[in-house]
Amino acid sequence: MHSFIIDCLYGYADLAVLGLALACVWYAWQTLRRPMEAPWFGLGRQLTVQRQLFGGWLGGARQTLAPWLFAVAAAVYQFEIFFVNSLYRDRLPWLFEYGTMALDHLVALCLLGKILFCTRYDGRQLAAVFCVLFVIRWVFMNNHDKWMMMALLFALAAKDVPLRRALKLVFPVGALSVGVVALSSVTGVIDTMQELGTGRYRNSFGYGWYNFFGACLLGLALMYVCLRGAKRLKWFDFALLAALALLCNFGPDSRAATMCLALLIAALLVVRVWPGVLRPLPVRLLLTAAPLLAFAASMGLALGWNPENPLLARLDGLLSTRISLGWEGLTTMPFAIAGQMPGEEMLVDNAYLHYWIVAGPVASALIWLGFALLVWRLLKEGLAAEAVCCLVMLCHATMETHVMWACVNVTIWLLCGVIFWPRRQPGFEKEEEKEKIHSKGVVTI
Repeated sequence: MHSFIIDCLYGYADLAVLGLALACVWYAWQTLRRPMEAPWFGLGRQLTVQRQLFGGWLGGARQTLAPWLFAVAAAVYQFEIFFVNSLYRDRLPWLFEYGTMALDHLVALCLLGKILFCTRYDGRQLAAVFCVLFVIRWVFMNNHDKWMMMALLFALAAKDVPLRRALKLVFPVGALSVGVVALSSVTGVIDTMQELGTGRYRNSFGYGWYNFFGACLLGLALMYVCLRGAKRLKWFDFALLAALALLCNFGPDSRAATMCLALLIAALLVVRVWPGVLRPLPVRLLLTAAPLLAFAASMGLALGWNPENPLLARLDGLLSTRISLGWEGLTTMPFAIAGQMPGEEMLVDNAYLHYWIVAGPVASALIWLGFALLVWRLLKEGLAAEAVCCLVMLCHATMETHVMWACVNVTIWLLCGVIFWPRRQPGFEKEEEKEKIHSKGVVTI
């Protein structure tokens, strides 16, 4: 019990697996008993019926509660990682020691309640979610990677939630948290990390590492873009994004986040000037393959690492030694099909190699194929802002692992469209824009 109070995610993950296993049995019973009252050819039709798990008690109230559970979980998680996880933990140690425990329980309970009691599933969706959760929980038991587990729980809980409304709550919580932490570090209320590395001054602005502050800025930029939408971006939006990129470059000197912010601005400019650039089938196929190509490139460069090769050495320097660190991780860590704890000295920041090592090939395939299918569905639905943001985070994954942080990469929420495969891919667009997109028809193959 003591370990559950201190570190609750393991227990809640077990409850999620057990709850969905019971839900599968309950749904199978509900499906099989009904054809007894009708011809057996109605069995297939029964499997497509969406039902609230464990009966329809308080059906309307549960459906009303569903989006609030998700929004509260996302906002609390944002506050926990962006504020409580800052160097305020040294200023207010009780907040970090006891506050994080309470917040972890609140987030997990909201997500678990949404998944098990406030979501409608049909038979195929229920089978898919149980299989994916079972695999990731098995891997999580071996590698203890909480970011991966939390990402899946947020993706599952996002089903049938108005994601734009949730993001409208989460974005100001994240922006205010980062602003307060940065201002507190500048005014001396909390400590900050500072160094003069590679000839440049670096400041973490109140966080425990420079690159994390860069990831916070990138995550906020993605949320802002998703709320604004690619078609509504004006000159002041690009000016704001450029200011964030300059802050990221001259403040924490976070190379990965700075390059991805520059890539975000460039991609949005292209989409804004040339709206039809994402429609051709070859373009969509190439962008869909991006996570798979990035995985292949990361693996090939790491396995082919040779410090005597001047081209590889220069590229390794540009990527802040990510290639040589990847080679070291691949050659020193054993191969594990179902995941393993990373070694104490394993510093593989490339997410494609990191999850290959600590999560194994099965979980890696689920992650990167999931993102590939997500990009395909976003492009097919014409959700340009969401597609660009997802691709930017996939590029960021070549140097950092924040692609799996649901508080930084909000496109993780959109993976619910891959797991459950609804007719329409969820996005962050306004309701009137959603209707306009579908009244014109989506891009088809």
